[in-house]
Amino acid sequence: MSRNPVVLRLLAGKFLLSKSSDAFISLIAWVSVVGVALGVLALTVVTSVINGFEGELQRVITGMNGDLVLYSRAEPFSDVERVERKIRQVVPDVEAVSPSLIMELMVAGPESVAGAVVEGLDWQRAGQVTEIPRRFIAGKPPVEKTGEKAGEETAEVQVALGDSLAGRIGAKVGDLIRIVIPFSDGDLDSTSSSKVVPARVSGIVKMGMFEYDSKFVFAPLGALRDILGAPQQATSMKVRLKDGSRSRWASDRLAESFGYPFRAKDWGQLNRNLFYAIQLEKVVISIILTAIILVAAFNVVSTLMMMMHDKTREIAILKAMGFSSGQAFELFVWIGGGIGIVGAAVGSALGLLANQGLARSRLIELPADIYYIGFLPVLTRWSEVLWIVIGALAICLLATLYPAFRVARRSPLEGIIDV
Repeated sequence: MSRNPVVLRLLAGKFLLSKSSDAFISLIAWVSVVGVALGVLALTVVTSVINGFEGELQRVITGMNGDLVLYSRAEPFSDVERVERKIRQVVPDVEAVSPSLIMELMVAGPESVAGAVVEGLDWQRAGQVTEIPRRFIAGKPPVEKTGEKAGEETAEVQVALGDSLAGRIGAKVGDLIRIVIPFSDGDLDSTSSSKVVPARVSGIVKMGMFEYDSKFVFAPLGALRDILGAPQQATSMKVRLKDGSRSRWASDRLAESFGYPFRAKDWGQLNRNLFYAIQLEKVVISIILTAIILVAAFNVVSTLMMMMHDKTREIAILKAMGFSSGQAFELFVWIGGGIGIVGAAVGSALGLLANQGLARSRLIELPADIYYIGFLPVLTRWSEVLWIVIGALAICLLATLYPAFRVARRSPLEGIIDV
């Protein structure tokens, strides 16, 4: 008999969809298809959501800090230009560098007081490294001290507030807030008394991550240096690379080159525990959801075993006509594989549609103070969808091996006697 695969596929379709088949066998076959489809659907959506969550965190973190940050673990450093030159020498792939001065202070608004992280930025250079200047939802970036003369005591400091922080202290664009510095006379080493500096809110920033939006106050670098009495000083250098995928290599090179008190971290190392937890969660959830496909695979085994008994006469006739054991084996592999192909195709299609719907509508909202971001992001990686489909097909094909082997070993005479 012909070994044409087309003939085997036609026979597999006839066996699976024949109206003369036991209705219960057809039901189990469709349950198997639905089980495979649900498993593929769940894996596609869940992995895409986790990818989206990881990608959104990466976008926000790099938008806030650049690809990597070189910072001092001791006192602020003053030789900013020398540090920048060395960064560019050690890592030729650097596209832009921006100095930053960070200090934990207190801010008092019209309604309440809150702890905050005040960051001084060179706004022109910060826009080349970070997304902060482009994340204003109200107002505009702060400028250096305003007044008749910047050096006068009446000169006014401008700041921008994180969206959640502004809501907590009840401040909006144009309001006057107070920055409370826990040291006096602009001396960073002094802790004897506090100093209060009035500041005008020039804008509201929303980075999209609660950790940043609820804590950060942004000020011009020169103004913050004057307030803190730290001329020409910085605590960190934010770096943007031409190729962001080399950020880990670049941070290792900088850490090795600079040594103590400097330390370099790329965007992944800044939140290493969080990204590790996300990857671990992705693996565990994928293993759990694969169980759905495994259950469907057991249904495939049941379907083929019952079909083997239901189609005993047909199989015996085919073998009597010259149907070899190998062809019988291939026939049942095609039947089980057909169940897997249909289930995987339907599941992946529904999963991709669900991903598109979630990405466009953002129907599911998350508590930002718990999950860092306020919505459910989705990022479809086609390579992962392909591996999910391949895995589902492989499981279904493995499930067909035992029933196919049993069919291949049965003789035509045994099938005719059973009838």
